Amino acid sequence: MNREQLASYQPLHVFDEAIFENIVDDLVTTGFSIQKHGLPDFITQALLTCQRSISDAEYKKAGIGRAENYQTAEKVRGDEICWITGSSEEGALWLSWCEAMQQYINRSLFMGLFSFESHFACYEPGKFYKRHVDAFKGQGNRVLSLVAYLNDSWQETDGGELVLYFDENDQIGTKVLPEKGTFVVFLSEAFPHEVLPALRTRHSVAGWFRVNGSVNDSIDPPR
Repeated sequence: MNREQLASYQPLHVFDEAIFENIVDDLVTTGFSIQKHGLPDFITQALLTCQRSISDAEYKKAGIGRAENYQTAEKVRGDEICWITGSSEEGALWLSWCEAMQQYINRSLFMGLFSFESHFACYEPGKFYKRHVDAFKGQGNRVLSLVAYLNDSWQETDGGELVLYFDENDQIGTKVLPEKGTFVVFLSEAFPHEVLPALRTRHSVAGWFRVNGSVNDSIDPPR
């Protein structure tokens, strides 16, 4: 995607509110929304362009915890990540699209979503992310999680599925194949989930919509 193509997009034309409405309906009824091949093509292409421009050195081993509690834990997760800052036009377009989703959800569900953070994730063959939740009840300000996929011609035999569990007792879950253009939105506190090992390198984008966790007028930073 070149500069002229990016410049031609205007928010009123590209932010498909029908997609956002489907997400809202699903969140109300089930708490999660699986949009198979639902990511607009221009967003998918922008993410692919951005992802392909990242050098290996820019990816860092992912960890668990925040701030002083942050630590790498390869027995829990093995992905490498690179945060999307919006410094590139393609990254900025992705963040703008997610902001439009945030505004639509706030208008529809009054969730008070305040900010959004996002990163690319790369899982080399055999890597995984064990079952976890993105926010502990009453302890975090991540409200909605979003995962989008960038993998061409992904087959069930390639593995690497996201598995969403309805609660701590669910041992079966709902599997999502990480096919290019598919994305998932779910309530961060409500759904334990994991990433199964894959036989191929697996690329995705993860993001979180957050509420304002400020204390004494000091805004909780996005990450």
